[in-house]
Amino acid sequence: MSYNTLTDHIKTYIDLSEKELTEIASFFDYHSYKKKETLLVEEKRCDQLFFVGKGCLQLYFIDSLGNKKTTQFAIETWWLTDFLAFQNQHPANFYVETVEKSEVLSISFSKYQELLAQFPKMEKYFRSIYEMAYGAALMRLKYINNYSKEEIYYRFKNKFPEFVQRVPQYVLASFLGLTPEYMSEIKRHTHA
Repeated sequence: MSYNTLTDHIKTYIDLSEKELTEIASFFDYHSYKKKETLLVEEKRCDQLFFVGKGCLQLYFIDSLGNKKTTQFAIETWWLTDFLAFQNQHPANFYVETVEKSEVLSISFSKYQELLAQFPKMEKYFRSIYEMAYGAALMRLKYINNYSKEEIYYRFKNKFPEFVQRVPQYVLASFLGLTPEYMSEIKRHTHA
């Protein structure tokens, strides 16, 4: 993955010169991660915002019974962090972990602030990204609170088939508010 993945994504939202895009890319650090590597730990200061160039990340918390509860995913050209903790520079309430081998660009909070000060147009870019993420979170809440467990799975599968193919079943079950066993049952009936 090159920084072009990021700059190409930015260009779909705002107009910037190649020189500006090159300067913007210099604010980010490149990382390559193996599957199941942790990028953010709950209760540690959240100082990084992650852009997925290749791969898949998940945001999760550990419930009172010790179970992982996935609340968000990020695949290519998506952003992920504990956004509230990042914005307020507080300890994280979530973990970020790779679901598969991933190539990620990260930016620290201080560099993020510098980036926005130096390139005010980036405010529009990030506003668009955050609005879409917020909308997706609202849709997830609607699914969980409005549909049966089977409907949740089928609607998600039809809308986001790439996730069903790429994400391990137990992780997807957690995200959809289902148990892995129940998800297996649904899938078994689908193939029957």
